[in-house]
Amino acid sequence: MDKKQRIIITMLELVVKQGVHATPMSQVAKEANVAVGTIYHYFENKNEVIQELYKMIVQDYGVVLMANLPEGDFKAQFETMWSNLYNYFVGNPLAFQFVEYVAAPPIISKEIVNQSVPYIANIRDFFLKGIEEKHVRNVPIRLILQMAFGTVISAVRLKSNEELDMTKEEIDLAIEMSWDAIRNKN
Repeated sequence: MDKKQRIIITMLELVVKQGVHATPMSQVAKEANVAVGTIYHYFENKNEVIQELYKMIVQDYGVVLMANLPEGDFKAQFETMWSNLYNYFVGNPLAFQFVEYVAAPPIISKEIVNQSVPYIANIRDFFLKGIEEKHVRNVPIRLILQMAFGTVISAVRLKSNEELDMTKEEIDLAIEMSWDAIRNKN
């Protein structure tokens, strides 16, 4: 792992553990085993490290979400996408906690969110196609995305907080409830 990656991963670990404002660059440098000046060689400030980390995670789950989709059946593709995102966040708890913590403004600006859109454009396109083919309700895409994947976030929270085991049956129920929220009932 190169120095830049060590800085980013260390920032992820520290922000999740103690928050953005309680994470000084001196601590990041010490734990990443780099000089403070090295951080500023790669990044202008702490916010830039946070933004880079956010974009990296969005790009990562954007790729994972669309992996191994079955051919043809829209609902089966949706179910796979839901499972992919759930498994990504369960398998990457630091990424999940980071996104939960920083995703809302003012930590991550709308500009950075907008810069991350290309990483998940294929997800948006999937649902636009679903609207066009009448698999999915014709409502704003942002609402579809929230209804489709907000349940993933809730399911991961339930599991990580040990409120539910999230067995295969419970995951299947969550997927079905999510599908029922977005599917075209006509």
